Amino acid sequence: MVTYEVTQALLSVGTVYHVRKPREEDVLYTVRGVLMSPTPKFRLVEGDDGKEVGTLTGNFIKTKYDINDETKTVGSLVFPAVAFKKTLSLTVGDEVYEADGGVFRGVFQCKSKEGDVVIEIAKELSIRDTFSVKTKESVPFQVGLLAAVAIHSRFYEMV
Repeated sequence: MVTYEVTQALLSVGTVYHVRKPREEDVLYTVRGVLMSPTPKFRLVEGDDGKEVGTLTGNFIKTKYDINDETKTVGSLVFPAVAFKKTLSLTVGDEVYEADGGVFRGVFQCKSKEGDVVIEIAKELSIRDTFSVKTKESVPFQVGLLAAVAIHSRFYEMV
């Protein structure tokens, strides 16, 4: 599994996340929120401001998000409109994964039919909102990274 760390930047114009390998300083990718958009929209770029390699688009009430690479939709997330626990449904290709982050725990594991963890997104205790993202090589990296941003947008943002 490939492991990333997605951390929300403090004191930035708009919503910004930096993606790194754990315990490394180099920024691999940056996720930037699109300003003045009526619905949640994010761009995933290489480095700090390089080539766009993915997008995340949500609906107005933050219950459905589409994840795209450079050319097509590679995944979608659906959250219940009303729920007592943090749950989601992730579709990647023909596979549908259910994940339950519990009430307080904040660990979302998407497992295959065989029981193997395909994606794990865990909120870490930190001053800044940080997520550990682990994905199997068979899953596009955009899915794991942008799913973490969608989870943050849905469950943890105060706005």
